Amino acid sequence: MPNSVQNNIDKFEFPINLGNEDEVVQWISDITSKDENTIRENLRKEFEQSGANVVEAFSESKLEPYTWSKGLVEFYEKTDAFIYELVLWNRNSIKRRMRSYISKYINEHEGNGKNVLCVGDGLGFDSFYFAQKGQNVTYYEVEGFSHRFASRLFSPTEGAIKVASKPEEIQKDNFDVVVCLDVLEHVKDVEAFIKQLVSFIRPGGILIVHAPFYMIHPSNPTHLKENRKYSGNLEIYRKFGLSLINGKFFWNPLVFEKVVGEQKHKTQLSTWGNIAIKLGGLYLSLGRFSTLPFLWIDSYRKSHNRWFEEKE
Repeated sequence: MPNSVQNNIDKFEFPINLGNEDEVVQWISDITSKDENTIRENLRKEFEQSGANVVEAFSESKLEPYTWSKGLVEFYEKTDAFIYELVLWNRNSIKRRMRSYISKYINEHEGNGKNVLCVGDGLGFDSFYFAQKGQNVTYYEVEGFSHRFASRLFSPTEGAIKVASKPEEIQKDNFDVVVCLDVLEHVKDVEAFIKQLVSFIRPGGILIVHAPFYMIHPSNPTHLKENRKYSGNLEIYRKFGLSLINGKFFWNPLVFEKVVGEQKHKTQLSTWGNIAIKLGGLYLSLGRFSTLPFLWIDSYRKSHNRWFEEKE
């Protein structure tokens, strides 16, 4: 990252304090035009049950859950329900640990000043965080309330974080790192989407991905049942020239390198690390057939939710 751009990031802290309820409520009110009491109620509902606002809005839409449709696309564009989910998710310690792990991984294995594309980054907190850690970041998200929130988040950085809302706005073979978290379980054509992600990565660059395909659960009506077949499946990445080089047991996340021609991949997995990922894959593959092995996840996620700081 050029020094002038990095300085723009360094001199700005996050323009919103996610621990301050009043501040968060004001931001959401500015973006959605909802009254503050409604926003506070929605945030409380989200804290008590992850996905509650999306579930309620989805029910009102009369759409078929877990199924792709044009109506689903419109739902993503028009609902503000995801804002509440994403605010609480970005305060959740599970999410914060994953973001920290990814940032540390990029800095240690790829270095600073790398071109990083954050795909489906919602409210933009991952993008801002990686930029603060020295990366040259592009945020990519479809237009809607989350995109508006992120654009406001980035406004103090004076253009240091680039913003895209369409794939044609993203340069091919340009990125050292593409980060795609909790997106693939939502998309109509997973393999086409992965192929597109790979096209953004330079040869030798990496993809960092997390995709809970197995989470076909009442709290996630926008996850597609058709995509369950990919749970615990590495082949969908390998077929597009991606080689697994690192990752965690529960695949949260996995790290792949884009290998071209006779290029040797830079595996960083020990024998035990490789075994752990394979065992994790076996467990995740159960999600192709049943949700029962994963019913604990919703309550586990809820147990790691964090409410706002107490007012003095």
